[in-house]
Amino acid sequence: MCLGASARAANQAERNKYEFELKKREQNWMQTRSLTAVERIQYEQGITASNLGLAQVYGDIQEKHGDMVGQVLQENEGEWQRFLQQSTGANLAASGVTGKSANRTATLDLAAYLRGTSRRAYALTEATEELTKEGQKAAGQARAEQMQMFANNAFIKHPDLAPPPPVYQNEGFAMFQDALKIGTSIATIAAAPWAGAAGATTVGGALGTWWKNRGGESS
Repeated sequence: MCLGASARAANQAERNKYEFELKKREQNWMQTRSLTAVERIQYEQGITASNLGLAQVYGDIQEKHGDMVGQVLQENEGEWQRFLQQSTGANLAASGVTGKSANRTATLDLAAYLRGTSRRAYALTEATEELTKEGQKAAGQARAEQMQMFANNAFIKHPDLAPPPPVYQNEGFAMFQDALKIGTSIATIAAAPWAGAAGATTVGGALGTWWKNRGGESS
């Protein structure tokens, strides 16, 4: 029997467990750092995509607004040409007809033309407001998406807590206890009635040999 063998085995097991936990902690931290780097890239790509999407919405809104303005201008131009060609008051004036009645007719024709342009201007204003709301909604959604992406990456990650150092057994004390147990067992055998002088000699020889192996001097 090797004195203190159980204590040494227990200490080695604790040492192996501690080293394993340290290595596992290091591997987990390296994996976390790699995942964090990937998440950071995904965050930057997400912000870029969100901004591009918002810019596309703004571009579409501007294009729609430009088309609507162009359409209103064309309609007003066409209405003005029809007004000049079909106006009863203008035709009367061209024919040399004057007076209050002719003036009143020309005024009514002009009022009808202006009412048409006013309705188109009002419709354009309403459509512009709707497009503005659409842009504001898209901006709000993009902002919310970016804030969520930021929240997902805002926390600073740290490695796990290091495992506590192992608590080793006292191998010297364990060796002493093992030797004491052996000595007690031998003494018990020597003290038995059937052991006699031979048993005592055996006990003395065994203890003397153990003491020499420990570096002591036999008496």
